[in-house]
Amino acid sequence: MTPTPQPETAPAAGRRPAALPPVPRATWWERRGPVLAVSAWAVSVPLLWLVGALLRYGSDVPLLTGAEPFVGHWVVRTGPGILAAVVLLVAVVRYGPGLAARLPWRVLLLVSWAATAAWAVALAVITSWNELTAPVRGEHEYLPVVPSAAADPAAFLAGFVDHLPDYPIHVRGHPPGLVLLLAVLDRAGLGGPGWATALFVLAGAAAVPAVLVTLRALERGRAGGTTRGAAAEGTARAVVPALVLAPAALWVATSADAFFAGVLAWGVAFLALASRPGNGGTRWVYAVAAGLLLGACPLLSYGLLHMGLIALAPLLLTRRVAPTVGAGAVAAGVVVAAGLGGFWVWDGIAATHAVWAPVGNARPYLYFLLVDLAVLGAITGPAAVGGLTRLRRTGTVTRVVVGLALAAALSGALLGFERGEVERIWLPVAFWVVPAAAGLRAARGDPAGAATTAYGPVPAAWLWAQGGLTILLDTILESPW
Repeated sequence: MTPTPQPETAPAAGRRPAALPPVPRATWWERRGPVLAVSAWAVSVPLLWLVGALLRYGSDVPLLTGAEPFVGHWVVRTGPGILAAVVLLVAVVRYGPGLAARLPWRVLLLVSWAATAAWAVALAVITSWNELTAPVRGEHEYLPVVPSAAADPAAFLAGFVDHLPDYPIHVRGHPPGLVLLLAVLDRAGLGGPGWATALFVLAGAAAVPAVLVTLRALERGRAGGTTRGAAAEGTARAVVPALVLAPAALWVATSADAFFAGVLAWGVAFLALASRPGNGGTRWVYAVAAGLLLGACPLLSYGLLHMGLIALAPLLLTRRVAPTVGAGAVAAGVVVAAGLGGFWVWDGIAATHAVWAPVGNARPYLYFLLVDLAVLGAITGPAAVGGLTRLRRTGTVTRVVVGLALAAALSGALLGFERGEVERIWLPVAFWVVPAAAGLRAARGDPAGAATTAYGPVPAAWLWAQGGLTILLDTILESPW
């Protein structure tokens, strides 16, 4: 079994430090694998574009919009916003690892949230501020339905399935939860594209601190609550810069799926906190909060049903059943309450399938399976792709969390649920794959001579690649989201 990476610790005065098991010797694949994996991904993108061009030229197979494997168009764009993005990239690479290691935990969570939101906004306004709200103002989005939903939310919920063909494209492909939330905000005087944009960006960026909270809580949960401070935060602190710079930020501003990502992430984070020992009465507060958020997931996006596999991490890692059962009961109550209000999730799935099955089934399965895998690599970034080849060298918590995230994404792709357009659809799982970057850290001995082994930060070269790919895609790919 691979030892969990531990931070350097100073031995108590007069006490001989206990030696940890030696770091396993890197295999040939672990030495060369990161670069080979990223190279294979980089080659796959133009190959998939070429295959798509041939399919479009030689058949009437419905593909995407010409920029396969992505949705959008290959257009070189630049502007003042790119300067802000470059400044943020330099700042995160230069100062991020040090700040992540030193900042107090709660401050780090706030800083990671703010940095992710700033990074996403800087990328979105590459040419003008108008670009930030443009995606939510589209005729196929949610806002055109908000006035009717705000006028009578109960009638909208009860008649949602019956009127599904009359709604814009994105409303037809999702449950009514987000429209109802936007309607509530509208009635509270917070309507319009500006407030919707703020909601999506802030919630999407909040997925990053949620992942950090989950990793830390599960490390402590596996140790029975005895592991505290830096010992429980080593991996979480190490991957902060890679999480902030992940190309997923390109679709955080401004896609509704960013909001879905934040809801799912904090549902899992609260469940992890509920499963951690030593919380006393607050354990059930966390469990109820987790249940409310996880119960809202199938009312926001049907894709969150299989992406919810990530919520099994606290149960698998801590073996504490009661919090998961309690949260599950609350989540079921949320779904039943919506059903009693007139919307049953399975009726919505059936209606949506009837509307979209002809489109999805017309897309070639194998081609879009490869497209989906390529896009998953793109939104998680080179640090995640390279880190997956060294996942064995990370801790158990990281391996389980990343493994569940990959299983959640692959289940949708292999079963044919997602055939393209996944750069936004997979936002709820993307940030859970990025902690694989912890495998890129180099082992190093304690410079004080103690018989312990520590791991350094994620190398700067991988952070440059992570942020560099994000800026590159931002300047050559015009996405509708």
